[in-house]
Amino acid sequence: MDTIAIFHTKGGVAKSAVTVFLADFLASYEDKRVLVVDLDPQGSSSKALLGRDVLEAGFKKRRSLPQLLSKSIESGLSPHKDAIEAVLYKRPLRGNNTKRSTYLAELSVLATDRKGWRAFNEQINDLTQDSQGQFLDLLKDTLAEFEDDYDIALIDFPGSELPFWTKLGLRASNWWLLPELPDYLSTEDLDTAVELVRDAQKNSTHKILPLGTLLTICPNRGSGSYKSALSALSHLAKERAIPGLFDKACEILHRPAAQNATDWKSEKSRTMVARYGSSTTPFHTGLKTLSKAVLQRIGQQSKTKQLSIVGDLRRKLTDYWRK
Repeated sequence: MDTIAIFHTKGGVAKSAVTVFLADFLASYEDKRVLVVDLDPQGSSSKALLGRDVLEAGFKKRRSLPQLLSKSIESGLSPHKDAIEAVLYKRPLRGNNTKRSTYLAELSVLATDRKGWRAFNEQINDLTQDSQGQFLDLLKDTLAEFEDDYDIALIDFPGSELPFWTKLGLRASNWWLLPELPDYLSTEDLDTAVELVRDAQKNSTHKILPLGTLLTICPNRGSGSYKSALSALSHLAKERAIPGLFDKACEILHRPAAQNATDWKSEKSRTMVARYGSSTTPFHTGLKTLSKAVLQRIGQQSKTKQLSIVGDLRRKLTDYWRK
């Protein structure tokens, strides 16, 4: 199983949105067995994939990741697979695929509730620093129980730096995808993210490999903001300070479409077209291109070899007019 951290210390750069998009496209178009690990107490990705009602009902029964981790700290033992499955949420397949319709595929989610998250933080803060260090691989050991059950795990991080949660998630990851807004403020805030990734690897048994830097919610590519950000990010990527940039065809172009795909009740959509719009629109084809690029970079085989001719043409025309 390849575990991908969707990580940035800045909020509002589309970490949760990218997590949802990749989960849907990898599961529904690429037939990958996907596990989403939502470390954010806001639960944006969990809500977008499962719905608020499902989560609230589960949280009342203590079905959440912090509740699971808290019990492990109390016992001093890593969670057993049966205990993990008891708090796991599964989205069922929404229908049988046809030539015209691709239904949202089955996937699994480990969700975080606010109450359990606060209690877990208090529990961690009561420990000495040395004692805290003993549990830094707790999430990594938890996910290891599912090594053969999933192809890809996507970890969604909180909207700002939370030291223990950040290390917990990063040390469980073997790839890093950096979502980045192409503007001045976002590109100026990269040092902290880079340092935290490096710090998470200290005394760890594995490296966190650079998967890619993805530009999200891109403005007109002819704008000074876009050009300046792209130039700065390209330089950092060449210096290997950040993961290499994904191709322009992977960039998330359309803000309204992205918002609709993660908005309230979007989780009730049954097909990919119902959630992401026509399969030939630049937004839809861009995400399909991104999912293929992710699989190529991590060395997993893609099921879909190429985009439709119409979708590819529309994407190129959109790119032309946005320059």
